[in-house]
Amino acid sequence: MIGISKTDTNFHLYCVWLDHFGVEYKVLDYKMSEDGFKDFEKCSGLILTGGVDIYPEIYCDWDTAETKGTYNPERDGFELKILEMAVSTGRPVLGICRGMQVMNVYFFGSLIFDIKDQRGTDHSKIIQSEPLFHEIRIFEGSLLHEITGVTSGIVNSYHHQAVDRMGNGLTPNARSVDGIVEGMEYEDKTGKPFLLGIQWHPERSDPEDIFSANIIKRFISECKVLV
Repeated sequence: MIGISKTDTNFHLYCVWLDHFGVEYKVLDYKMSEDGFKDFEKCSGLILTGGVDIYPEIYCDWDTAETKGTYNPERDGFELKILEMAVSTGRPVLGICRGMQVMNVYFFGSLIFDIKDQRGTDHSKIIQSEPLFHEIRIFEGSLLHEITGVTSGIVNSYHHQAVDRMGNGLTPNARSVDGIVEGMEYEDKTGKPFLLGIQWHPERSDPEDIFSANIIKRFISECKVLV
């Protein structure tokens, strides 16, 4: 059974995605944190989902007047603790969008507070129901390259923040053509469990697309090793 963190935005799409591949999963709800910690003890892997921005002071940045009150520190703390449980016990981890950013912050990395303001490029969705799509370049020899079998492709884009300084022991495995980190993994994988972060949303893609199907199938296989 795989544990998946609860998000307050479009969580049903993750459920549809996992159901499509016959994944048995347990929802880990930050609003019932003690139950979530106990439930995760029975899980063989962790998926961290997308959602609202991480509270910036966690990664040593500053809040702004415009964004004050838009964060969910309760969820931040819960997911960092769940991630600690996963890493310390060698469970596979897949981070999606915000989930990848949580992983980077956990390993003492930082985030770009706003891509458009700080990098002059826009990765936000066009409108609420319509994403941007852009090309990514995948680094040869990376775990992501091994999983997808390609060195480039088109992914959806719904985010306005991104990984900036990489966390300790992590390395990018993909970037957009304008230089934004689109994926990450352990730099040295020797003796380490599966860990993959991706900035796009596979649960909002065609489930048979290689950037959706290949990733979840590989994650499932890594989790089954621990069963």
